[in-house]
Amino acid sequence: MEEDDSYVPSDLTAEERQELENIRRRKQELLADIQRLKDEIAEVANEIETLGSTEESFSFCYFF
Repeated sequence: MEEDDSYVPSDLTAEERQELENIRRRKQELLADIQRLKDEIAEVANEIETLGSTEESFSFCYFF
């Protein structure tokens, strides 16, 4: 079950509400960082795959 990030319990103090807001903001920043890292990993994996294919083609041509 996913928590609704807009929900704020009514019994929180102003300080607690501010802390909750900070936690939620930081959570969104971390989720964005995770997505950016996933995208970078996928890009590097693709580059490695491309390099591997290029090296295989080069090796094949070298022997003939």
